[in-house]
Amino acid sequence: MDVYDALRFSVARISNELFSAGSIFSVYSLATTFVIAVCALAYQRKIRRGRVNLRAIARAIFSRKILLTASFAADVKLFVLSVVFMPVVVGALVISSNAVATVVSAALHSSFGATAPVACCDLSIKVFSTVVLFLAYEIGYWVDHWLKHRIPFLWEFHKVHHTAEALTPVTNFRNHPIDNIFFGYMLAIFIGSAAGALAWLFGRTTESFTVDGKNILFLFFLWTIGHLQHSQFWIPFRGLLGHIVLSPAHHQIHHSTHPEHFNRNFGSVLAVWDWMYGSLEMPSKTNPRLKYGVEEEGADPHSAFGLLATPIVRAALALWRALADAWRAGIERMEQRRQRPKSTGIF
Repeated sequence: MDVYDALRFSVARISNELFSAGSIFSVYSLATTFVIAVCALAYQRKIRRGRVNLRAIARAIFSRKILLTASFAADVKLFVLSVVFMPVVVGALVISSNAVATVVSAALHSSFGATAPVACCDLSIKVFSTVVLFLAYEIGYWVDHWLKHRIPFLWEFHKVHHTAEALTPVTNFRNHPIDNIFFGYMLAIFIGSAAGALAWLFGRTTESFTVDGKNILFLFFLWTIGHLQHSQFWIPFRGLLGHIVLSPAHHQIHHSTHPEHFNRNFGSVLAVWDWMYGSLEMPSKTNPRLKYGVEEEGADPHSAFGLLATPIVRAALALWRALADAWRAGIERMEQRRQRPKSTGIF
């Protein structure tokens, strides 16, 4: 591949990401997000000041203070890396959900026997499958996110996302490649298992409502408030709605540097998993002006070295410490067993 072909490949990747309706960063979903952001800001300013200044709203949305930060520049670099190169890497290293579905369906068939193919109710089955696969994605996302905040080795890679000090829709791509690979495995396991169970339950492969391979329920969220989760706009859901759906403010709390907000609101779309687990933090009605980022010493978190190399070094050290701790714990258990007095009774 010469320079011209490489350039065409890169442009095609970025163009597909921007102009595919099912893309997580399409201009269409960004446009709807923009409209919702304008309406939300206009409503808030109308309530507070009794009038709406569209020029002030435009300045708030396209803030030069945010767009000129090193954090935003780093997000853009990782956007290019994620869009152009990561699909090839992840596709080569991560098992597909179809492979998992085949294994799960075969295991259920072997354990419980075959089920007769359901020949009717195609629309109902398609709706049911859409909901089940959406829930599988949501649970997989939550488990993946929870593990990355609890296991030091995984946290060192996931921390790259949390080093963002200015949240914009591009921050969604601020992920270390290894973090993306682990996420790909997790989704393949959960979505593939759900698809395999559906195939066994209905005796045939089921379809769901998708656009460019993306579940329409997820895309509905993305086209409405999804991009606003990584933004400066405080849009809170409270009451029962805030216990079911994660608003932009919920996720902004997750990025907060305040200790009370650590390890809260792990979900993607649904808040119910955090509600069930006890990690749900409800947003306040008014904007608390949160600070974002990760406070620690070391390499510049917005440099190429800090984004890509430092996490690998720190993850290796975390893994080494975990293995050393496990080794010491095993030695201590063996010593305790040796020191136990032997029984001399009849029994």
